[in-house]
Amino acid sequence: MADNLQTEEGRQETGLLEALWNFFGSMKTAITLLLILAAASILGTVIEQNPMSTPNPVLRALDLTNVYHSHWYGFLLTLIGINLVVCSIKRLRSTWRQLYAPNVQAEDSAIAKMQRSQKFTAAQSVESAAGQVSSALRKGSYRVMEADAGGDKAIYAIKGGLSLWGPYLTHASLLIIFAGAILGNLLGFRGYVTIAEGQSVSTYYPDRSDKEANLGFQVLLKKFEVKRDSAGNPTAYESSLVIYNDDKPLARKVIDVNHPLSYRGVSLYQIDYGVAGIMMKVTAPNGETADVPFELAPRGKAYVIAGEPFRQIDLAGKTLTLFVRNLDMPATDPPTPMANVMVNDRLPEYKGLDAWKRLGYLEMGNAAEYKGFKISLDRVVEYTGLTVNRNPGLPVVYSGFVLLMLGVFLSFYVTRSIMRVRVSPSAKGASITAGAMGRVESSAFDRDFLRLKEALKGVGNDS
Repeated sequence: MADNLQTEEGRQETGLLEALWNFFGSMKTAITLLLILAAASILGTVIEQNPMSTPNPVLRALDLTNVYHSHWYGFLLTLIGINLVVCSIKRLRSTWRQLYAPNVQAEDSAIAKMQRSQKFTAAQSVESAAGQVSSALRKGSYRVMEADAGGDKAIYAIKGGLSLWGPYLTHASLLIIFAGAILGNLLGFRGYVTIAEGQSVSTYYPDRSDKEANLGFQVLLKKFEVKRDSAGNPTAYESSLVIYNDDKPLARKVIDVNHPLSYRGVSLYQIDYGVAGIMMKVTAPNGETADVPFELAPRGKAYVIAGEPFRQIDLAGKTLTLFVRNLDMPATDPPTPMANVMVNDRLPEYKGLDAWKRLGYLEMGNAAEYKGFKISLDRVVEYTGLTVNRNPGLPVVYSGFVLLMLGVFLSFYVTRSIMRVRVSPSAKGASITAGAMGRVESSAFDRDFLRLKEALKGVGNDS
């Protein structure tokens, strides 16, 4: 009784494994999984990924705002990988037999039904005619196998057999690409950082996180520049970056959108820019100068001071307090920044509003005068927004794409041809029946048939 139960359990387990094997080896399963993958990829394109603002809670719960890094997307890739492996294994035996262990023998009737066939005779023995046929086929780049068929000789020849490995290389390349993507997700990272001109950072914000992470080195933004053509239209957005480690410069590059700076596997891409602050300049009557910085924050089409809008300086024996209300960037191309400035020389002794002098909007390069002091907007401090990306799986993915191109080339551009020949004794010597099939026009085999006739050196009478 126990033996019967064990046998029944074994059958159920075998049946389940066989069902799974058949399921993953089915082309219907492959097509279904690929359609689901395509739909998921469309969602990942249509729905904003890793939005800066708080996403829809339903989309976030379903991980639709981070499709390509979600667990369900990785699971889908795993299922496709299993499907590719099983399909390849199931078809490997047939491919191997066709290339290395084919059924060489074929009857005349079967050869006559091939894509192209001809019959001709030769005034030679069967052995001699078969040898010359095989030699001619080898000269035509065929790989030849022979077999005895009673008193006849059977010949099987194949050319371009590498094309049969094309689908396997394609499957392997997809698995390698998937592996590279998974490796990148497990060991890589992606985030964002902003750097103001003249400043450096050593941290970044990972995607979907408000906690800073360490870069492992410092990045200095020497200068951000918007290049323009003669009409004033922007042509390039460039950031001049320098990589430091322990205050030692290790790498430098002027990057733009399509030309990142890469260091130790981390790539910095230009994706954003804006105004980080302004530098006011105060010049005393005696020529002394002072730079007064203000940090900015965007508000609509203008910028307001981030934090305390007052800055107090001592210059030429006098104390001045600057108050910048906001910075306007008019919709001109290029825009002309204007700072709304007030000044006071009586703080902190007197705090009355009547002590403030409104200088109005100061354009870049234009100075206003106050009691012999010249006050101007010296420059706008811009920032660059960088995507920080480290993906150790990229070399693996690139290798997969190279293998994919090779697989596609073998599958579609290497022509496979098969020829079968049966040499039988006849009253005049030998009777040859030759047939050919392949992924070419049937008339393309006429050249091979002609080669066989010429090699036989006999009478080539078509029948």
